[in-house]
Amino acid sequence: MQKRAEIVYVFDGYCGWCWGISDTIVRLKNDFQDKFIFSAHPGGLMTGERIGPIGDFGAYIEKAMPRVTEMTGAIFSEAHKKLIQNRSTIMDSTIPAAAFQYIVDKNKDTDTVDLSHEILSLNFEKGFDLRLPESYTSLFSKYGVDASTFKEALQSKEFLHLVEEDFERARTLFGAESFPTLVYGNNADYYPLCQGYKPYDVLAEAFNTLYENPPNLSDK
Repeated sequence: MQKRAEIVYVFDGYCGWCWGISDTIVRLKNDFQDKFIFSAHPGGLMTGERIGPIGDFGAYIEKAMPRVTEMTGAIFSEAHKKLIQNRSTIMDSTIPAAAFQYIVDKNKDTDTVDLSHEILSLNFEKGFDLRLPESYTSLFSKYGVDASTFKEALQSKEFLHLVEEDFERARTLFGAESFPTLVYGNNADYYPLCQGYKPYDVLAEAFNTLYENPPNLSDK
């Protein structure tokens, strides 16, 4: 039996459009999991010199939220809006990506698409500060992971290097230049399908086409 092709969803915990498409990705996974292997992979929106307080960028985010809601139906909670209003809030994609990696490492049965949605929910629904290790306590409990050792992991250069490798893989292997990115993969070859928001019907049609007429990526 031929192995199912892959759909990889590259997201970032601070990406508002990722929150906008998150329910759609979960729905697609549930509807097409008999045809494709679905997984999520952390990107790296706020890394390097971009790590720091929201500052003036907060005004841009506040203006963008109504547009995301209009396009996707995703709701940004009052708790999240309050977090954004605090211009000293630090944004660092390393921490949510580390929490993602930590859970996946400790619990091999983790559904990574569901986990990506839950991490986004911590930010955009619950209004938690993703830079604080305690923001992930409920997820660690749900997945049976020892929360007390996460802070130790964040002090490990080896562990943080793995997170940086995840960001590099998102860029070089999956071709994710912005978020969200959806990637089609077959026999370890990958090709970005789309970057940014697309509605369910458009993506479902694309998935059906890919399944019925799978492209030969080795010739790309």
